Amino acid sequence: MLGWHPIQDMIDGIKDFLFEVFKGGTEGFLNMITELFQKSVDTVQTNVSETPTEFSQTIVNNLREISTTAILPVAGLILTYVFCYELYQMVVEKNRGGDFETGQLLFLIIKTSVMILLLSNCFDITLAVFDLGKWITDQVPSTALTIPESVANNILDNIPEGDVGNAVSMWVVAGIALIITFVMSGIIYLVAWSRIVTIMLYISVAPIPFATFLNKDWIGSIGQTYVKNLVALMLQGYFMIVCLVVYAGLLEKASSLITTQGSGLYGLMLMVVSMGILVVSLTRTHSLAKSVMGVH
Repeated sequence: MLGWHPIQDMIDGIKDFLFEVFKGGTEGFLNMITELFQKSVDTVQTNVSETPTEFSQTIVNNLREISTTAILPVAGLILTYVFCYELYQMVVEKNRGGDFETGQLLFLIIKTSVMILLLSNCFDITLAVFDLGKWITDQVPSTALTIPESVANNILDNIPEGDVGNAVSMWVVAGIALIITFVMSGIIYLVAWSRIVTIMLYISVAPIPFATFLNKDWIGSIGQTYVKNLVALMLQGYFMIVCLVVYAGLLEKASSLITTQGSGLYGLMLMVVSMGILVVSLTRTHSLAKSVMGVH
């Protein structure tokens, strides 16, 4: 009995030590999770508010030169073919030229002249679409994109003091959550950067679909589809910003639920689930934008 207290004190000391170690490890994991995911969110926020020119002036200049030297001549050939096709249709529809009116020919020449002017400036027109997208995203209040930091603190505060088993469980789950967060962050970067690459590809080939605007049948099949996809890429940035706003709201809700439930594991689950919802939503923004524009 005389030696019981020193042994008990030693056991209690070991428990306290282990508790602090695993709680500290959990705190470190949570900090890494928050920092890693916050950087990913900041990347999305910055990426969607950038125009192609702001993203890389060098890339845009190179694409402009390529579009002018390689794509524009092809578009000129297509425009010539469409002009000849329109002229042929005009002659055939008017009793094989018997009822041909010179005013229609003049109108066709004017339309072709406008198309030549449009082709000469189509690269700048496509860039202007994303200038509009930047204006839209800039209207979202910065306060709506603020990520609350109370979630991680509430998770740590709800670990029972001195409960080594709970601390170990939290440490293991937090480690797993860190791995999941690393994967999800990679997906976020993939979505953000693949969008800007797709934008660059679209603007580089702009003269070809623009050349089909002269013919009403081709507008429906090529030109209109191109414009819809172009606007969908612009709207994708807006939807990505909305996803960030919703994510910030989900974290606020999770923080209040953690305080109500008083469970760290429950709070960590809510944190990971909120991140997962954001990642899934971001991967679907392009298809959502295309559906809004009626692109199948």
